[in-house]
Amino acid sequence: MSATAKTSTAIFVVALALRLITLACVLPTLRADVDPDSYRSLARNLAEGKGFVAVAPNGRELPNVARTPAYPLFLAGLICVGGDRLGLFLVVQCALGALTCVLTFRIAARWLRPWLATLAGFLVAVDPNSILRCADLRTETLFTLLLVCAACLMVWRSDRGWGWFASGLVWSLAALTRPIAVWIWVMASVMVFVERVPWRNRIVYLAAFLAGFVPLIAVWATRNHAVTGRYLLSSISTYNLMFRAEAIEAEPQGRKVEDIEQEFQKQYGDIQFVESRERFEQSFEAYQTSAVQAFARSPRIAFKQALLGWGKLLFGPGAHALDNARNQAGPVARRWSLVYVLALVAVVSLSVLGAWRLGREAIVPVMLTLYFVGLASGPESNSRFRVPVTPLLAVLAAAGIREVERGK
Repeated sequence: MSATAKTSTAIFVVALALRLITLACVLPTLRADVDPDSYRSLARNLAEGKGFVAVAPNGRELPNVARTPAYPLFLAGLICVGGDRLGLFLVVQCALGALTCVLTFRIAARWLRPWLATLAGFLVAVDPNSILRCADLRTETLFTLLLVCAACLMVWRSDRGWGWFASGLVWSLAALTRPIAVWIWVMASVMVFVERVPWRNRIVYLAAFLAGFVPLIAVWATRNHAVTGRYLLSSISTYNLMFRAEAIEAEPQGRKVEDIEQEFQKQYGDIQFVESRERFEQSFEAYQTSAVQAFARSPRIAFKQALLGWGKLLFGPGAHALDNARNQAGPVARRWSLVYVLALVAVVSLSVLGAWRLGREAIVPVMLTLYFVGLASGPESNSRFRVPVTPLLAVLAAAGIREVERGK
């Protein structure tokens, strides 16, 4: 067995062991029927052949256009294999999380010495937030694996057309897991055009990426057009935009965002589910118009909330990560939370140094980090949204350690 294979195996075993031990501790505290964001309901209906439907807030079973199909299909496949069991879902997620740590090592090995690349893999393996989110029945663990897999292809096979095609295909799966990735083709365009190859090759690479990326996205957008009359990947971006607008309205009034959200949905409806095309179109336009007006009225509050969102995303300890899924909220270890926040500050600082050290070679991890951190800002941000960028930060932090070492 080669040294790379031995290191990959060691990282996988340690990461999987930590995740399974954590799962064994938290699983008894989780509600057996937990179903965040309707993912489990959608998966159950898909497994039963009912289609992409779930129970809306009004109690009716309706088509859902907020969620994308990859994660529900992933859960539906597990249901067909082993039944609708929370433990099964989370054990598989632990394995996916461990595999992400191995791919992080492989990305770092592109530029760094073996011990630093190994450190990058282990940083993700021991990251408390990444470990705990494997026990959360949401998209982050699967999405992060797809993100890191696509980044690995971009880093190691950027000189091959098939590498760009495969990367585009994986990114399309990532976008169908979390819609935030739908604009990743813009980042890919920039990455292609900084390659040190003839312009003809760059155009070929971008075409190959789009050939892999567009088809699956187009299929799902067509499905949503058939349901809503609009070509869209998901309505969640507009829904979240309205949530940010509601947060802007809530601050000067001293009210809870949830109260304003309930009032707005009572008046204009919920664009996560579709009762009819006409009703959805009216609601969708109301959401967009109200959000634009709120941002125009209070740009200062919007900017302040974006800064707070970035802070929570990068440095939030995630002490209440599983509270919504537990039978009873657990105690918060404040001392360990403080230690973790300080560690995150160190990692982010080293990441900046590592990005400077790698320079042009760091274009993939740097641009992807900026993309996801930038789009995930706002009052809804929390440590959950840090999971996808943690492997990228780990790679850059390892490079930063190398720069500190050289400076001594």
